[in-house]
Amino acid sequence: MKKTFSKKKSAFSLIELSIVLIVIGLLIAGITGGASLIKSSELRSVMGEARGYAVAVNAFYSQFNALPGDYGTAIVASDVVGNNNSQIEHSSTGTAPLNVAEGVEAWRDLKAIGAIDSTLTYVVGGASNVVPAQAPTTNIPASKVKSSGWAFDYGTGTATTSANLQTGQNVVVLTGGVTANTAGNSVVNGTTVAVAAILATDALSIDAKIDDGSPILGKVRGVNVGATTTCVNTSYQVSQTGKTCALSYQVDVNS
Repeated sequence: MKKTFSKKKSAFSLIELSIVLIVIGLLIAGITGGASLIKSSELRSVMGEARGYAVAVNAFYSQFNALPGDYGTAIVASDVVGNNNSQIEHSSTGTAPLNVAEGVEAWRDLKAIGAIDSTLTYVVGGASNVVPAQAPTTNIPASKVKSSGWAFDYGTGTATTSANLQTGQNVVVLTGGVTANTAGNSVVNGTTVAVAAILATDALSIDAKIDDGSPILGKVRGVNVGATTTCVNTSYQVSQTGKTCALSYQVDVNS
């Protein structure tokens, strides 16, 4: 009698396939959840950094009855003094160099009193009346948010127009850097020289957590970059994709 042999085919059972799918699902959830935790940590760090700089400004004021950068008296030999008008302007007309970068000088003043720990290279400009570009980590303090840092400025606009959203506040600005600019340009006013640092949705998240959620009111405000209004009009432009925003935080004394 002829014998026949059949090969036994092996395959995954439904239970095994279910287990594999569950494991894959858990891995995907872990990866996306981890990314969400990292993002949340970055946004929390922004809040902490901004508050820390507000405390540093208050400490300087308590010691000298003036604001860092704006102080009209040199406190270290290399100081370029400000114009003492109670405004930490990104650039202002003052003593040589002609275009005084008070916003840059503010970091040097805070370093001088030990309010911040910094190894920055302070570039304040020269007789060409141009404030050089400011890069995070190199010229301005870095933030935990990748490729971004903090710059000082004073808001002189009105909160009712999309171009000028800062009103009478000394601020630190979370920005991807500051472009080289001449007198009259600003990190927060009109045609800004700020660089995008975060998404509009992230800017709204930070504002809603520590302030009022409005980009044109309160201590936290949205900042458009360049001549665009892609971050802020009368509200955060959350439909935009990619990084479109800088973000300011008020640091006035006792604010």
